[in-house]
Amino acid sequence: MEQYMRIALEEAKKAYAIDEVPVGAVIVYQDEVIAKAHNLRETNQSSLSHAENLVIDIANKKLKTWQLNECTLYVTLEPCVMCAGSIMSSRIKKVVFGAYDEKGGAFGSIANLNDIKALNHHVEIQGGVLEKECANLMTEFFKEKRKQQIKIREVNDTSQFEQLKKLRYEVFVNEQKVDPNLEYDEYDILNRNDVVHVVALKEDSVVGGLRLLKKDNIIKVGRVVVDKTYRKHKIGSKLMAYAERYAFNNGFDELQLGAQVTAIPFYESCGYKAYGTVFLDAGIDHIMMKKTR
Repeated sequence: MEQYMRIALEEAKKAYAIDEVPVGAVIVYQDEVIAKAHNLRETNQSSLSHAENLVIDIANKKLKTWQLNECTLYVTLEPCVMCAGSIMSSRIKKVVFGAYDEKGGAFGSIANLNDIKALNHHVEIQGGVLEKECANLMTEFFKEKRKQQIKIREVNDTSQFEQLKKLRYEVFVNEQKVDPNLEYDEYDILNRNDVVHVVALKEDSVVGGLRLLKKDNIIKVGRVVVDKTYRKHKIGSKLMAYAERYAFNNGFDELQLGAQVTAIPFYESCGYKAYGTVFLDAGIDHIMMKKTR
């Protein structure tokens, strides 16, 4: 039994390596592993891509049947309600899991689907196999995620604002060679009613930011900046998502920005559309882009 759970653990480690919640699963039929899978929810951007659902799909194709009556599923974490439903619907005979999930486990922790007598299939359940190893992998993953966590906030003190201005200078003036006399303007002060300054924080350090100007029913997004050390952490996307939420939650109908031409694909990925013609701003080619409610 432990040998199959160790294979599931190897799958979980594959998920960990690609920044997915580390859950791995295998299906065994007649003492042979016929399917292996790991969590791919972020990779596939699909709420269905839990390890259990993926491994069931592989086994269905392998055996050419949706009914997995003689199969045992090994999974490193107690299945959630969705996956427990998939397991029971596929007629799997037995489920063996590693760590208990006190926040979402549906085979004993927060609920037990096996207790619903009206269901036409019930599963043999065994939990706690290699529990410590499975639980430690989850703990390590979320501990690391907390260290890496980026928080998006409105600037609320002078220290943050000075860090943001310093970052803007480093990126726009030092990297992009913008004239320093053009970088700061009358909007770069705190506590203006028509301006919101936003930062991305890693612990107490500013690693990104942007500026929102309120003009009638429009939010003008500007000074979007990310520290070069963190440009593969999707901070720009998080900042733009915050800007959108702020605008639409506060009654604004449209967001506009002047995008550097080289950044058009990024802003398009955030749902913005270009309009007008290319123009020079601070010596760099720009084009106007907008997003409406």
